[in-house]
Amino acid sequence: MEKGRRLLFWAGILFVFAATSIVCLEAQGIDARADAPASVRVDLVTIDTLASYEKLELPEVTFYHDKHTDALAKQGKDCASCHKKDADGKLSTKFMRLADENAGKIKEIYHSGCIGCHQSMADAGQETGPLDGQCRSCHTDKKQETAWKEISMDKSLHATHVKATGGDEKCGTCHHQYDATLKKTIEVKGKEDNCRDCHLSQPAENAEGVMVSSYSQSAHAKCVSCHQEFAEKKKDTGPISCAGCHSAEAQAKIKVVKDAPRLKRGQPDATLLVAMADGKARANIGPVAFDHLKHETALNDCRSCHVGKGSMDGKFFELAGDMHLRTNMQGCIGCHETKQEEPVCAGCHSQMPVNAAPSKTSCAKCHDESLKELYADGVVPAKEVIAAKAAELVAARDMRVMTITDEDIPETVVIGSLSATYEPSKLPHRKIVKRLIKDMQGNNLAGYFHGQDTLMCQGCHHNSPASKTPPKCGSCHGAPFDPATPDRPGLKAAYHGQCMSCHTAMKLEKPDSRGCGDAEGCHKKK
Repeated sequence: MEKGRRLLFWAGILFVFAATSIVCLEAQGIDARADAPASVRVDLVTIDTLASYEKLELPEVTFYHDKHTDALAKQGKDCASCHKKDADGKLSTKFMRLADENAGKIKEIYHSGCIGCHQSMADAGQETGPLDGQCRSCHTDKKQETAWKEISMDKSLHATHVKATGGDEKCGTCHHQYDATLKKTIEVKGKEDNCRDCHLSQPAENAEGVMVSSYSQSAHAKCVSCHQEFAEKKKDTGPISCAGCHSAEAQAKIKVVKDAPRLKRGQPDATLLVAMADGKARANIGPVAFDHLKHETALNDCRSCHVGKGSMDGKFFELAGDMHLRTNMQGCIGCHETKQEEPVCAGCHSQMPVNAAPSKTSCAKCHDESLKELYADGVVPAKEVIAAKAAELVAARDMRVMTITDEDIPETVVIGSLSATYEPSKLPHRKIVKRLIKDMQGNNLAGYFHGQDTLMCQGCHHNSPASKTPPKCGSCHGAPFDPATPDRPGLKAAYHGQCMSCHTAMKLEKPDSRGCGDAEGCHKKK
């Protein structure tokens, strides 16, 4: 009797354990195949459509797009298995529908479409995804990582598409405008605006009350459909998978068109930049002669600087923030400072202090006080006058990097402040200076801002006037450290901080900044 009760007790424990396990497995998703792959993928799509209608009962769905298209392809199926075509034969980016009706209908479409497909495959004995009742296999609150990378239609990629679609006369293949009278999109020559001018980050109504798809929806519907059409015609085409566009590996393989044709949008070769207030030009500081053409060749696309909806009436585009704001990558100062982070520049610029306010000398490098009279009383001159004056000033600029003769550069500088422990360090001064000058050659940014031959000397001799005979480091940095000047490191710290920081910023492997007295170090032990 006692033995029977004991067996019954353990049977009850096993039953509770089994029941609990089943509930937990359902909550977590008993189909292990629904879990995210071990490697971080590019094709992660978050399905949260119902969130715009009501509060979600379950977490949003993590969906791997390429994983599903690959599975369908093995069965001889294509995108039409999940996406319907509109009247023009274009695939809708929505799942099994052309438009959204209501939350209930959308939920029914997803559940019947996804689970129905999985059930059909299961009935055929095929490996498949979650089935009815396994809700948490799809609806998971675990945030998955993604290697998805945004792709930009830069000048090179644009040139490739222009050639593939028939040349400059076929802009209407991609570009269009909405005609309120005809109630449809049409091609308008000379009005090929950026796609983002109308297609925003989220679907929105335009001025005529027509719902316009988001940029993401529009790009995928247009691009993928076009690529598919080319593939069906056995033509070279672009990718139709997520990874084909949005993986770092795929983007690295995109063929670069050298000397891509200029995107002509009525922009000037040169112009004058002037601050505006209440429709009037501010003449408190001279305008800037801006070489627009040269900046075009240096940047990937127009959106490197321009944002928002633009016009060709001389007002140009709305600027994204202050042109002088260091954190604004679409302004002058912010963009220029990102260039200073490149190794060839960073050796000097990474150690230079940031001034709270620019000096008059630095302002005058861009702002020309002699042009203030052009904007007397806040009146903006005619476009032709602006273009002619700007072109004259740009053409007169000397963009060469100034050099220093060998005779003015000491060949070797001996640093012996640590000679009590180590042999004096012999700095190949001339070799370093000439290498810096060589690396700057051909760089227009360096040429424009390094017009003075001794200016680069201030990278190391940072607190002295630009000179061919700057004072020694010991004239400011004492040995040992002076507590009376806590903001000024001692001589030993100054040498090591300057040299080692420069080597690190420029990514130099030799001499190793960590090897004091070894074969590749700076010092030899006595």
